[in-house]
Amino acid sequence: MPKFPPRRSLYAIQWLAIALVAAAWPGGRSFGKGPAEYVIQISVDGGGSSYVQRLIDDGALPHFKRLQTEGAGTNNARTDYDFTITLPNHTCMLTGRPVYDKPGDKGPNPGHLWTSNGEPGDATLHSNAHTYVKTTFDVAHDNGLATGLFASKTKFVLYCQSYDAAHGAPDVLGKDNGRAKIDQCTIDPNSAEMTRKLVQLLREKPANYSFVHFAAADVAGHAKGWGSSEYDAALKEVDADLGAIFEAIAANPKLAGHTAIILTADHGGFGYNHSDKADPRDFTIPFYVWGAGAARGADLYQLNRLTRRDPGARQIDYTADGLQPIRNGDAGNLALRLLGLTPIPDSSINVKQDLATDAAEARHEEK
Repeated sequence: MPKFPPRRSLYAIQWLAIALVAAAWPGGRSFGKGPAEYVIQISVDGGGSSYVQRLIDDGALPHFKRLQTEGAGTNNARTDYDFTITLPNHTCMLTGRPVYDKPGDKGPNPGHLWTSNGEPGDATLHSNAHTYVKTTFDVAHDNGLATGLFASKTKFVLYCQSYDAAHGAPDVLGKDNGRAKIDQCTIDPNSAEMTRKLVQLLREKPANYSFVHFAAADVAGHAKGWGSSEYDAALKEVDADLGAIFEAIAANPKLAGHTAIILTADHGGFGYNHSDKADPRDFTIPFYVWGAGAARGADLYQLNRLTRRDPGARQIDYTADGLQPIRNGDAGNLALRLLGLTPIPDSSINVKQDLATDAAEARHEEK
């Protein structure tokens, strides 16, 4: 077995390499400008693909349909392999890491190890993993970009307290932007009020990278059942929120033509729950990319036929032979690539940032 340096030494080497590259770019940005200046990464909690597509086909979700017809996407993306619950999967989206360590992995790419789905108390991702856990917020913030988190479940305070001024890592890239990695952290169980605050910022002072969580579909699913009329109404509510985001983008010259939206889900569901990791209704989720850097009406598996494989109805382990499916965990490193930034240090999902979202990238991968 090959031997590797201690994990902390590897962390230092990774950050030093990023710092050297960043120093060569104006403003400290590590890859220069990407196709987008702004990225809004959205999670529709409990938004299973079959339910979303049924309502799109019925004409009830016009803004979800806009993401499909004007962007690149798939309804056959996957959750984490071991968990189909909320906080573990959202942590995958932000870290580019699975929940558990990859068995047989030969590099410093551990899982993020957050398995709880309740209120976090005073815990942080770092105290749980016993080491600092880096995210999209670290990379964007340390490269001088504004960041924001908007969530409609109180347990998302986990991310706010993990990356505040007391718990965020020192900024070692160029200008010191401080240890707090999330500039605007808004958590409000009133989804309409949360969306109002998000839209106000998009119109007045948008963050370059925003992570947005909509809880309504999950709340309705647990209360009345996935696929119930109440669940459908919740997805329509999220669709209206998406419409408000589209309007804010169009109204702000900074955003119009310069913004990408990535939308996925943490899990689907059936009955009144979603914790059966072996059931396709739980692990089959949408993944859409719209706006700057995204092909119009493209199928993401067709664009990425050399790097990803449509899994059919199967759930695929991280260590399975052959190509991996598109996962919600791809979103974090995709967001950074669209912004022209390096991948999340220590990530393993889309760490090559090779998830293509337009035809030009797909042709490059084929060469």
